[in-house]
Amino acid sequence: MNNQTKKLQRGFTLIELMIVVAIIGILAVFSVPAYQDYTKKATLAEFPTLAAGVKLSVDICAHEHASDNATFKTNCITSAGNVPSASINNVDVVAKIISSAVAVEAKASADKGPIKSGESYILTATYSANGVTWKASCKDDGGNSQSSYCPD
Repeated sequence: MNNQTKKLQRGFTLIELMIVVAIIGILAVFSVPAYQDYTKKATLAEFPTLAAGVKLSVDICAHEHASDNATFKTNCITSAGNVPSASINNVDVVAKIISSAVAVEAKASADKGPIKSGESYILTATYSANGVTWKASCKDDGGNSQSSYCPD
């Protein structure tokens, strides 16, 4: 009989470690972009709350000073409408005319976590006899529309 000494294997081989690293790399490729959108959406979630005060002022102005869409634009985005603006936590909130529509814009005035300066949350108002309806949209710091992380 041949007496051979058996060698005990300890730890992992190099190929096993390389396979694990490759699997982790593949998972990271898919998870990092999803995580970035998640963190942007979480940070941007406070923008609707910050815009709520100005939005309410526009609603009140529409009820008290507007009889149609034209007077809504003229009366509510001037000093006569008493619609305030605000700057809270590096976010400027202002009511203004955007693309010939009344809108409330909450815009980052400085980098705020993953949100870059200039990125904005916009509530566009539509006036009707039944009141004001609002539609939300988001724009990045280049002015491009962003729906992947925009809160409703």
